[in-house]
Amino acid sequence: MRTTFILAFLAAAVLAIPRAAVAQELADPVLHGRVFVGDTVSRGGLVVLHRVSSETQGEVDSVAVGLDGTFSVRLPAVPDPARSEVYFASVRHAGILYFGQPINLPVQLDSVYEIHAYDTAMVAPQGQIVPVAAREIFLQANDDQQWDAVDLFQLRNDGTRTLVAREGGIVWSYPLPDGARDGTVSDMGLGAGAAEVREGRLIVTSPLPPGERMYVVRYVLDDPYVSVPLPEPTEALEILVREPAPPMKASGLQPMDPVEMEPGSAYLRFAAADLTSGQVGLERGQPASAPPVGWYSFILALALTGVGVWAVQSGASREAAPAPAPVGRQELLREVALLDEEFAHRASPSAEERGLYDARRRDLLRRIRALG
Repeated sequence: MRTTFILAFLAAAVLAIPRAAVAQELADPVLHGRVFVGDTVSRGGLVVLHRVSSETQGEVDSVAVGLDGTFSVRLPAVPDPARSEVYFASVRHAGILYFGQPINLPVQLDSVYEIHAYDTAMVAPQGQIVPVAAREIFLQANDDQQWDAVDLFQLRNDGTRTLVAREGGIVWSYPLPDGARDGTVSDMGLGAGAAEVREGRLIVTSPLPPGERMYVVRYVLDDPYVSVPLPEPTEALEILVREPAPPMKASGLQPMDPVEMEPGSAYLRFAAADLTSGQVGLERGQPASAPPVGWYSFILALALTGVGVWAVQSGASREAAPAPAPVGRQELLREVALLDEEFAHRASPSAEERGLYDARRRDLLRRIRALG
């Protein structure tokens, strides 16, 4: 399977990484790795090495996996960001393709490269309940006197198997807010698969591996008084409305301090946690005098040029600036949603811009997963 991700991820991703990030030239460009199926090493299989650059992409080589789960494959050259290329390896298990991490720095060859695959579990034709670990809905008025919505779902498969659909069935679905229309969806992750908006629901038919998977749904509403059905457990939900916004009050949500996503871009904020079922939303309200609020700034880290996506561990990066303050899950989720929204409004992005966008989005997803 030549997934869309292989072609879209990083045809130009490493253009953002400075030459100084390359620590040294290695004499022997060999990738040593191990394949796991769940918590057990794989006893067979075929590992395929891929190369993606700003000009070409495709398979480079393939090697068999040993009985101890190990493999070694020679790269055509030592990874070098100056050549604007990325290597990564994949393995197919039970018909599903799994990927390892991108390789674009020589120092990465010093570690054992891991690819994690999983056995599968068939779900019921109507799909299976999957916890929504976090959900954030961003609302913003558009030029047509309507409201654009960006609805970010973060699913979490707590099991040990990849969930797969039966023939003609689905893996998971969830209703969108009442009145949502013109819905589109994008899957944020390696091996991005099939997901769509159908009859007012987010429908996922692609396999869902253990761990987290993120989907961004866009749709249009007539007004910001959104009604959100919650048929399944949702651990955290936030609705953020960009100002200027009409007076409103929350139902089933707590008003929070407004948040400034970037200079001059303020959002009203409503949140709830540990929701089991029911419905929440925003309703028309009366203007009221606002108490002092504790504004805090959250400036999107969109300086994609001159900052290495995977070079954050390099000595050059450490010397260039002090370590940033810790960033939490919710902040990262907001950054993902706004990054995706900003890119969607670009009229005709270049290949370099798309590569940088994909690289940044991948890095944010990695950081979210690292928070556990």
